[in-house]
Amino acid sequence: MKPRLSILLPAMKGFDTILAALDTWEAQTCRDALEILVLCPANLGPSAVQAATLSPGLVIVDVGTADLHEARAIGIGFASSAYVMLAEDHCLPDPEWTQMILERLEEGWDAVGPALRPGNRTTCWAEGSFLIGYGEWMMPVKGGPTGVLCGWNVVIRTELLHQRGSALAGDMLMGAFLVRHLRRQGGRFYLEERARMRHFDPPGCAYEFLLLAIVGLGFGAVRTRQWALPLRLLYPLAAPAIAFLHWKRACINFRRAGKSSGVSLASLAATVPLAWAWGMGEAAGAVLGTQRVSPYLWRTEVKPVAREELARSDQSEGLRAGEPVPASRN
Repeated sequence: MKPRLSILLPAMKGFDTILAALDTWEAQTCRDALEILVLCPANLGPSAVQAATLSPGLVIVDVGTADLHEARAIGIGFASSAYVMLAEDHCLPDPEWTQMILERLEEGWDAVGPALRPGNRTTCWAEGSFLIGYGEWMMPVKGGPTGVLCGWNVVIRTELLHQRGSALAGDMLMGAFLVRHLRRQGGRFYLEERARMRHFDPPGCAYEFLLLAIVGLGFGAVRTRQWALPLRLLYPLAAPAIAFLHWKRACINFRRAGKSSGVSLASLAATVPLAWAWGMGEAAGAVLGTQRVSPYLWRTEVKPVAREELARSDQSEGLRAGEPVPASRN
């Protein structure tokens, strides 16, 4: 039976690094409606024992030495369903995610996005990174028709992606700009607040600074790639304003949902230097351009979650909700 939704799950560091993510996709209440395409270099694929136990509907797509954005474009070419989900290895769905998304897809939307929450609350830096990057979709959030969806972990009509042709790989550099392009083309978007996911961010101040700076590199390079060189060279003058706007967005969403979601004031404070890292990275990206920046962008997205980390998150959420804690996922 033809799947109703194709999940593109990158495994750029090897099949073994995405086992926790696969656990959550295999646990979907509508698992039989999914085609899971694991984007993985052949030499890092599943072992013979693992390959023999792969569930129906799980396909390993050999992406060779392709960069992540190129691998996603390859995966879209393999997708056999009418919609594609651009997944991340560190953003994991709740069991009812597929069911809620499919209900919306039946209504004919061009793209549907989820509600998100932090998966790990180890440091204010990880939580602050989530707030500045995904605060607009942080639970609790009101669902409905929307003009803005997150660039990754969003479901998009496959036909619209195929229409991008040779530009598709470039679109995959920064998903936020692909979503904006589809919106300008008249795409109809919906935010489904019942389709919930956990987004995991690595702990550590230095690492989060590096990641936000690289995110900035990508935004600056892609945002200005059609600009003349003199304008790109002037872009760094706007770095303070860019940093302020990112911090302002974090503040707005903290005020909207921070207390309900359990985000701390320390995490909001952490967004100040993190916003500066993003702003300075964006300034540098505008000057360097996409060709020089693109080899580094994969670092912001290849952050696999270990099963042990997922289990700790399960335990933490169970304790907060007063629910029984699952003994194990293995």
